[in-house]
Amino acid sequence: MIFADPPYNLSNGGFSVHAGRMVSVNKGVWDVSRGFESDYAFHYQWLEACRRVLKPEGTLWVSGTYHSIYQCGHALQSLGYHILNDISWFKPNASPNLSCRFFTASHETIIWASKEILKFIKTIGHAFKFQHSFSYSI
Repeated sequence: MIFADPPYNLSNGGFSVHAGRMVSVNKGVWDVSRGFESDYAFHYQWLEACRRVLKPEGTLWVSGTYHSIYQCGHALQSLGYHILNDISWFKPNASPNLSCRFFTASHETIIWASKEILKFIKTIGHAFKFQHSFSYSI
């Protein structure tokens, strides 16, 4: 199993709020977008490296925001991974949307993928108890 939290490419000179104060969103040069093609190539390359070391029945978990997760999903499918689920990780204390031009991004997405679906299905030894998966009454 591999869990990856790749760069979200959010360092763009903008600002956010943390603990009631305005703060820079810049994390470092490693988090600056280099444009769509370069960002996609980066995700493809590291996911390809993961595929080389992942066991046939192995799974990969990739977290991201809307800034990068779709490129990761496309690269996963291009490399032959099988997407098992996309999971919304709700953030109850998400940063507010200061510009008021968009909805507040109150979740991150996690993609759960397998290298070889049939080997994964044969080796899985658990079942999910969905009644315990929800924060709110259904």
